[in-house]
Amino acid sequence: MQLIRRHVIRYGIGLGISFAARTSLWTSGLGLAAESTPKASVDPNLRKNLLRISETMRSRGIQRDPNTGREYFSGYSYKTLYDWDPYFEGIVQLELGWTPEYMINEVKIFLDIQRADGFIRRVNDPTPREESAEMLKPFLAQISVLISRRLGDTTWLDDHYYARMRLYLLYWLTVLTKDGGALSYWRSAPHTGMDTQHERAGHWKADFCNGVDLNTYLYRECHAFALLADARRSRTDAELFRDYAKVKKKAIQEQCWSEADGFYYDVDNRTGRQIPVKSVAGFTPMWANIPSGKQASWMIHEHLTNTNEFWRKFPVSSLAATEKGYTEEYLPDDVHGSLWRANTWIPTNYYIFHALPRYGYREIATQLAQITYRMVLKDGDREYYSSDSARGCGLDPFWGWSLLAYFMPWEDENDLDPTALLLSKSIASAL
Repeated sequence: MQLIRRHVIRYGIGLGISFAARTSLWTSGLGLAAESTPKASVDPNLRKNLLRISETMRSRGIQRDPNTGREYFSGYSYKTLYDWDPYFEGIVQLELGWTPEYMINEVKIFLDIQRADGFIRRVNDPTPREESAEMLKPFLAQISVLISRRLGDTTWLDDHYYARMRLYLLYWLTVLTKDGGALSYWRSAPHTGMDTQHERAGHWKADFCNGVDLNTYLYRECHAFALLADARRSRTDAELFRDYAKVKKKAIQEQCWSEADGFYYDVDNRTGRQIPVKSVAGFTPMWANIPSGKQASWMIHEHLTNTNEFWRKFPVSSLAATEKGYTEEYLPDDVHGSLWRANTWIPTNYYIFHALPRYGYREIATQLAQITYRMVLKDGDREYYSSDSARGCGLDPFWGWSLLAYFMPWEDENDLDPTALLLSKSIASAL
């Protein structure tokens, strides 16, 4: 089927803000279509909610980095800049009509603290702690594609920062693999971002989990960096990282897919065996168009929409309800951060929502968008939610990536996919 059709936003969603400079912001199809105006809002109260969240984000989310002095956005009351949040928070900012200045600063904040070997810690806070020994999740190039689409060029990423981004990605692809393997590994469950899923990835410095989610992120990151290389006419880099992406896809298909279960699992790099834990991470390959149509159909019908597994009162749960660790309480050896067990998180819902139409499951995508939006309206802007009761959990209020829920019905109605790895019309025309 054709990928999601591409529409161009010329007006702020429900805000009436003019976006004269935002030509070709979202390009989610294969072609470059003419401009169009989005349809009417799916909710008459959307404008009011977007005005509210934009004001909250500006008044409470803008922070100053202690290392560089650059301003950045954080959805957390304790002001930390994490590694994958800026990607999803950046989409919220762009949808609200913000300029990408904070996104640019966030990319540069991380690149400025890079070691000579390419390593970048996954938090900007220099205070010594376990997270400081863990590598930044691979989203910098994907954030850079979002920024470049908004601006219409890539000149903001100069030679200095381009070289640093290249080195960071090579660190993931070479250093954070074992025995020259094709799959990279997480250092711990908190490193995955799914803090309490230690049955998948172990505790601090475990280093055994070749994460299916991680390697999917890297597959997308390689393609995103190749686009940046294209824009610089660096054919060598573009080919190199597209080749790395091919290796990742092949390894995910051959090593992470379980033909017996119809699901993607992480791989234990100590044994080469799959780690049979059904996590929401197993759906990540769909976001990157890695599964075949048959594989995706199996996953969607047998697992995603299965009410005994992931499709709970508030889908999609972080673990399948059939897992021993499916609970709303911390287990004795959990890291007491955020719960990723019987809990629903908006960013994972968001990328699953965008994956479904690519495989022809538009109705399920619409249902997921509507449920996510209604549940957030009902229980407020929270860090995460109970999958079984739908109550809000964690930080209250939360002005980070959970706000994506407000845009899901809009994006669904207007066939918008901000996560598509394509550059804008102006950049594409220059290649």
